[in-house]
Amino acid sequence: MIPLKYRYCTKHYNAHYQAYLHRHSTGVAARAYEYHRRRQTKHYDTTKRFAEPVDAQDTAADELAKSFGLKVSAKDSGKELAQSSRAKFYRSKQWLAVRSAVYNRDIGCCQVCGRSEQRMYVDHIVPLRLCSNKERVASSNLWTLCGKCHNKKSRQEAKTSDKKLQRMSRLDWQRVLKN
Repeated sequence: MIPLKYRYCTKHYNAHYQAYLHRHSTGVAARAYEYHRRRQTKHYDTTKRFAEPVDAQDTAADELAKSFGLKVSAKDSGKELAQSSRAKFYRSKQWLAVRSAVYNRDIGCCQVCGRSEQRMYVDHIVPLRLCSNKERVASSNLWTLCGKCHNKKSRQEAKTSDKKLQRMSRLDWQRVLKN
């Protein structure tokens, strides 16, 4: 039986009292260290989240697909290569110079609606994937668009065939985007 004003019986009171003294006799730094050490053991280690290289993940996904009898397409690796070459192009010094020249030529205004926002896009009239190397940086193939018009144009490009996209001019896009 435990007396009313106590939380523990006399048998266990000493053990709890010793733990209490230990908790309050150690410094704040020691208690904080102990707290964090306990937390680390309870949770998984987040530093190993990306330990596996990307190539190993891809091969694991390919092996899993093969085990289910699915075909592993070479199209995906081609797509990744295209994305990496596109990223290299957009980081090149040549693109950055042409981009700033086109932005200055258009006075930082949208060539469709005339707005001037904080975030403007220098966009290819003929999409980058359909351009030759010279057309990529030709100022006649570039124009400045606001975010709203750029998003409209991107949605229309997704719906339109490649043959039609290659033939569309600046005036054609202005007609399409104003409607």
